[in-house]
Amino acid sequence: MGNKVSAIDSRVTKERKKRVMIRGMFNYPNGRNILEEHHSTGANQWVTVFFNWADYKYNDEELMDLVVARINARNGIISSGPVHHDVKWCLSLRVPEYWKSSDVSIAAAAKVIAQWYQSEMRHAGVKINRRYLFRGCNRKRRLLY
Repeated sequence: MGNKVSAIDSRVTKERKKRVMIRGMFNYPNGRNILEEHHSTGANQWVTVFFNWADYKYNDEELMDLVVARINARNGIISSGPVHHDVKWCLSLRVPEYWKSSDVSIAAAAKVIAQWYQSEMRHAGVKINRRYLFRGCNRKRRLLY
């Protein structure tokens, strides 16, 4: 019996190593970051939408409106990993592995996920991690020009 338990434990440990928790793009109402789960197996797809300087002024719900609109307009990219950790001023949404792998179905799923986050903002107080999204932004220096 002891060997079965240790075998199960080692299998769970191996499975755990495949998943990595990374800083997320959203925060709880108390300011604590909602970590995003990233599977190293590459089974997930990520839809990334980019922002510009004019988008900085919008509140979180309006930013999510922009995300939905840009997904509808197919103004974004689909990748196997989150782009927002390497590129500033963009937001990547994880589309779980159980969606069909066509671009249309991935975009449709990302739109639903964006709308869900927007609903969480309205009803549960979830916020976009604006410090991380708009990192490298020096608003004071920009206003002087």
